[in-house]
Amino acid sequence: MTPKLEELIHILECARIEEFVTRFSYRMGRPVHELAWLANAFVAKVVLGLTATVHLIQRLSIDKSLQRICGFPLHKKLPSASTFSRERAIKSDY
Repeated sequence: MTPKLEELIHILECARIEEFVTRFSYRMGRPVHELAWLANAFVAKVVLGLTATVHLIQRLSIDKSLQRICGFPLHKKLPSASTFSRERAIKSDY
């Protein structure tokens, strides 16, 4: 495991994003646990220094460790680029 992935694990453990997503998710649609996975992925984007969401998706598709750290199950297909975009737009509205 790379030092950046270890740093990401520590950040996600401290941030405990899933607790906040569960507590403040009042809208219908995507299940709360999947919102937490997406939020974790956006934190990973910053920690890993990825400049575009498409780079994040590419990295997630090849790096199984990163998928697991963010919470995405390995047996499920990753969300599409439009899903990442839509969720990011919703979060920035708050």
